[in-house]
Amino acid sequence: MQLSVVDGDIRAGDHTLIRASQGNLVVVRGSASFEGSVEIDCDFECVSLESRDGIVRVNGDLTVHEGIDVEEALYTKGNVTARKVEVGGRFSVGVSLVTQRVEVGGALEVQGSITAESVEVGGSFEVQGDMQLKDLEVGGSVDVGGGLASGRIEVGGRFSARKELKFDKIESSGTLELHGGSGKRIEVGGRLESNGDLSCEDLEVGGVVSVVGSLSGRRAEVGGRIRVSKDLSLTGNLEIGGVAEVGGVLSGADAEVGGRLSASKGVLSGSVTIGGQVDTVQGLKANRIEIARRSRCIGALVGGTVEIGAGSEVQDVYCSQLSAEEGSRLGRVYAETADIGDLCVVKELFYTKELRIGDRVQQLGPVQKTDTLPPFPL
Repeated sequence: MQLSVVDGDIRAGDHTLIRASQGNLVVVRGSASFEGSVEIDCDFECVSLESRDGIVRVNGDLTVHEGIDVEEALYTKGNVTARKVEVGGRFSVGVSLVTQRVEVGGALEVQGSITAESVEVGGSFEVQGDMQLKDLEVGGSVDVGGGLASGRIEVGGRFSARKELKFDKIESSGTLELHGGSGKRIEVGGRLESNGDLSCEDLEVGGVVSVVGSLSGRRAEVGGRIRVSKDLSLTGNLEIGGVAEVGGVLSGADAEVGGRLSASKGVLSGSVTIGGQVDTVQGLKANRIEIARRSRCIGALVGGTVEIGAGSEVQDVYCSQLSAEEGSRLGRVYAETADIGDLCVVKELFYTKELRIGDRVQQLGPVQKTDTLPPFPL
């Protein structure tokens, strides 16, 4: 049928082809109801659109003042504007989508940008351009260009952003891939990757974190490994179950690393607990440093209190109070008070207040009391 302006409703059956009799626009001032597959070979405007038992194809822009309700699939080659969209299967937009709310049971594909309050997709969600959303809930995978999500993002599988993303909260049980961005909270069950600087107030990842750039925020908790190519700056705590590798400076309040910690240098205001190895170029500084048994530390340890576990090996130590358990090997030690356990090996030791040395301690250099200690590094 060829139409121009319909001053009322329109109903069309299966295999209907609608074209504009004048120009490239058909305007329906009421509702459009389709039974079966319908193709609209022009721009189309109506108050509401409903389709049952078929596929709707629009070879132009689609403007719906109220809601779209399509049982199977909706394919458009142009822009789509509607207050609300519900599609049971696949929804494909050729250019951009503007709506308050969209619900898709299968897949949602947008070749341009999307602006919406709420998006719910049962399967996959793909946007080539940027998104401007509040809430996003996807059962499967997400692939977006970038943009803003001011509310909550929940993804059952993989989430990937090709450009910088600003967000409030992201939850994913699988993998989160970012190209830099900033937000309040990330909670990922598997792996987090960011190819760019990432700022997140609260970070919780069950597996692995990899950031090519700097990572900043308040708190970070990672069950496995974290690797940051530049600086890792936190105002709160860092908890790593396995390995922490920082190419630049590690800063924050408290840090607990179950395995190995490596950084250019570490400066923390609270306490640091290391279960394995410490490897720093310029040293590690904290108010309290605890090194587990049989650990190995490369780089100076600087702290108010430093506790070395039995059988560990450390280099230079600068602190107010030092406690080294039996069998430890220490480089140069500068402390106010020091407690050296049995069978330890000390290269040099200078103290200002009190010293206790256990049995069979090997002294490779001078061990003496002095009036002042040299300035501590870091």
